[in-house]
Amino acid sequence: MKLKMSLAAGSLLMLVSLACNALLPARPVEIPTATPDFTMTAIVTNLQASPIPPLPAAPTATIPLPTVAVMGGAVSPTPVTFPTVTPPPPLPPTATFPPPTPIPPPTWTPVTSYAGPAMRSGVSIVAARRSPPTIDGYLTDWSETIYPASYPVYGADAISNADDLSSKVMVAWDDHYLYIGARVDDDAYIQNATGKYLYRGDSVEVLLDTNVAGDFYYDVLSPDDYQLGVSPGNPTRGVNTEAYLWYPSSLAGPVTSVQIGVLSLPGGYHLELAIPWSLFNVTPFVGQHFGFAFSVSDNDTGSQNVQQSMVSSVPTRVLTRPTTWGDLTLGP
Repeated sequence: MKLKMSLAAGSLLMLVSLACNALLPARPVEIPTATPDFTMTAIVTNLQASPIPPLPAAPTATIPLPTVAVMGGAVSPTPVTFPTVTPPPPLPPTATFPPPTPIPPPTWTPVTSYAGPAMRSGVSIVAARRSPPTIDGYLTDWSETIYPASYPVYGADAISNADDLSSKVMVAWDDHYLYIGARVDDDAYIQNATGKYLYRGDSVEVLLDTNVAGDFYYDVLSPDDYQLGVSPGNPTRGVNTEAYLWYPSSLAGPVTSVQIGVLSLPGGYHLELAIPWSLFNVTPFVGQHFGFAFSVSDNDTGSQNVQQSMVSSVPTRVLTRPTTWGDLTLGP
């Protein structure tokens, strides 16, 4: 109990002391004098000795005021007049060009292959390899297979019977020539035509396609197709034997390299031919195939030159369609 009373008395005494000190006037505080810094002193002295000159006054810009007019007590600005500008001359009219013609895209023709088998179907003739026969019209030195060549392919109604027009043919070959021996039955031999018209009289024709495999399906004449005509001539009329090539048209003309032998007989004639392979641009070999047809033309009208009928070794023969020609094989 005594301890608590002592603590209270001490606290009261402290509060009284603080109140008395707050009522007394404050004592002055002395600032200690420090040793002067001469460097800073010199700088301050110089600054005080040389006062900073005042800045020069900026020049005052004089802006002229616009002239105004007083109208009815209101102030209006003077109107600004712009100089008159002369417009430029008009541009020339734009030239008008026609629209360009459109160029069509290129048309590509597909390449068609006409290749096929090397051998024609239908009538096939085998040419035997042999030594050269004597080209004189006599067939006694021939022993090759005889093939019929009596199928009417033109003017059938003008053929009365086999004596009127019919024929048989044999074919052989060697390295230099294609040989043909034929017996023609014709009861009225007439030949007065010559040159490219020799077919208008009694005559024979050889068709040869030298590239069967390459254009097997090409059904028009091409540069490897040959049409050769041969006239037996007519000594009584002064018409000599001759050969003429019609196709290829680029080579058309008389052919003097063909050897011709003719033997006149009652009711017809024998004919032998030796045709150089060089005429066909061919180098022959065993087993080679050609499109082939042997045909005979007939004229029974002595008053004019005209082809009345034709018989052939191939019943389907059409001149302008090589696919209708038969086959010739070079045998051993």
